[in-house]
Amino acid sequence: MQFIISYKNLLIFYKYYNIVFMDEHTKEKLRSVGAVAVLVIAILTIFFIFSYQREKKDMSMKLRLFFSDMTQTLQFSMNSNGAPGEWGWRAGHKNYNLIMNNIASNLRLSQNCLDSTGACFIDEEYKNFKGRSTGVNLSSLPSIILQNGIAIAMNAVSACKRDGQTCAFLYVDLNGKEKPNVFGKDLFVFMIVNSSATAFIPYNMSLNINTLINDEKFGCNKNSKIPMYCSAVLYTKNWSIDSKYPW
Repeated sequence: MQFIISYKNLLIFYKYYNIVFMDEHTKEKLRSVGAVAVLVIAILTIFFIFSYQREKKDMSMKLRLFFSDMTQTLQFSMNSNGAPGEWGWRAGHKNYNLIMNNIASNLRLSQNCLDSTGACFIDEEYKNFKGRSTGVNLSSLPSIILQNGIAIAMNAVSACKRDGQTCAFLYVDLNGKEKPNVFGKDLFVFMIVNSSATAFIPYNMSLNINTLINDEKFGCNKNSKIPMYCSAVLYTKNWSIDSKYPW
């Protein structure tokens, strides 16, 4: 069979010769370079995993502290002004004075947006775990930013006269306008209810854990349309994020 000598064939032969017949010193150098590359990749992988786990741990700790601080804040107001149902909530209204007198005045603020729009929250819709829009835009709600960077938007939903009735929803963004702006990652939902005992609770925490996790619309799962139940799920797990959490 005739062998045609060409530049391409010579190049292939040259590469083959260098791989097969190179001296041991050169091979050792290549093995060393390969070992270093593997080590660098391993270090970067470990660093990425550590940073990822650290981010989740910091988030859960910040949420735990916020819940504790807000519980104490509302208790302080209740000691002075009675249960939330006595504060004068008006559904569909901004309730600026009520929020300022009973909540914001007892917190350390860096920005007060109770009578402004788009100043404390991003003027865009929050996303779910799959990165899809939830249709929830909080920029028009009365809101505040705490000195630790947490942004809180408040939406009054009833006059809150009956015992246990919901007065308002609180949307809590742990890092304000910064990304990811995703329900269950940096945005969590709570409720103020008319109770003289426990007035501040995670959103719909009275539901069973199976519903809180698996509900198709609001459940804390990757396929949920608007995962609003994540605060209640974390509350039942003492604010710890386990391997089943859909982050």
